[in-house]
Amino acid sequence: MSVPQTPETNLDPNLVRKIKSAFDVFDQANNGTCDAREIGTVIRSLGVNPSEENLRIWVKEMEEEEPTGYIHYNKFFRVCASMIFSTSAAIRNDEEEIYRAFQALDSERKGFLEPEVLRRYMLTEGEPFSGEEMEEMLAACTDPTDNRVYYEDFVTLLATTD
Repeated sequence: MSVPQTPETNLDPNLVRKIKSAFDVFDQANNGTCDAREIGTVIRSLGVNPSEENLRIWVKEMEEEEPTGYIHYNKFFRVCASMIFSTSAAIRNDEEEIYRAFQALDSERKGFLEPEVLRRYMLTEGEPFSGEEMEEMLAACTDPTDNRVYYEDFVTLLATTD
């Protein structure tokens, strides 16, 4: 008798380990749960860039009938595996596309953006970042010596899916 084909059984074992590792980073109590507010970060770390609406739908699928604010790994994995398995998930853009997006914001072609300029665009254009997401991003990409975002360095990090 063969095993039925499901998203979980079709995933590469390395991807299964990657999903578990990403979840474990946010499992602060080491009890197989993650704060529901961190699920977007976990999913994005896997190379999937969902809209906020998709993220809300997925979190709702992962939550218990009586939401506790925490997501159990087994529910996270089932939804995550289905999401990655489906072709409708928005995969991260490639490096060249991200680079061109930064260049569009850098009209003077300086090779960097001021954090305030990047913040303004990211909070108001397209699907806006939350203030917390923006602060995390700026903390990761702003050069502390001169308070600039050298996007050429940051693009590779954004495009990496491993």
